[in-house]
Amino acid sequence: MSQTLKKKENRRVRYTRLALRESLLAQMEKQPLNKITVTRVCETADVNRSTFYLYYKDVYDLMDSIQQELYEELDALVVKNSTILPSSDLLRRIYEVIYKNRDLARVVFGKYGDKELMKRITNIYRDQSIKEWKKLLQPLDAATLDYLYTFYTYTHIGVIEHWVARNFHETPEQLAQLTNRLLTYGISPYISKG
Repeated sequence: MSQTLKKKENRRVRYTRLALRESLLAQMEKQPLNKITVTRVCETADVNRSTFYLYYKDVYDLMDSIQQELYEELDALVVKNSTILPSSDLLRRIYEVIYKNRDLARVVFGKYGDKELMKRITNIYRDQSIKEWKKLLQPLDAATLDYLYTFYTYTHIGVIEHWVARNFHETPEQLAQLTNRLLTYGISPYISKG
């Protein structure tokens, strides 16, 4: 097979997968995954059902594939970070990935979102963070470190949920700076001292 034909085929495969992704995510903004059929996804994507089955077993498999791509992209960013708190630059890159995947973010953080994906994402950095914190925060016991990590991650998730609900009003850079300030200093700088 010639290179030109391979490129054309790869482009066609990418287009088909993208169309199926967009179709599924658009439907998930309106209803849960268990109410969505392959037929409906294919009709909306203008893709033949037999083509769908070349790539996926069912809508759950398609959703798993979409979520796995996001997970792997975030994991690749976070796993390299070995600081006590993520830098503003790392946060910006994480938010850029989320922004690039706005359609998925709206679903994950929406009414029919997958809370299991959120748990997987928050655990990417857990062991590494707690290991670093043990070195720097010596007198803290394991239970306190677990609470600290839970507070840190769920605060961060709340910020992302709010950003998604505001339709990504802030740029990834603006949100990274705000989140970095909040994670580093909490609300203290905002409290009136009078």
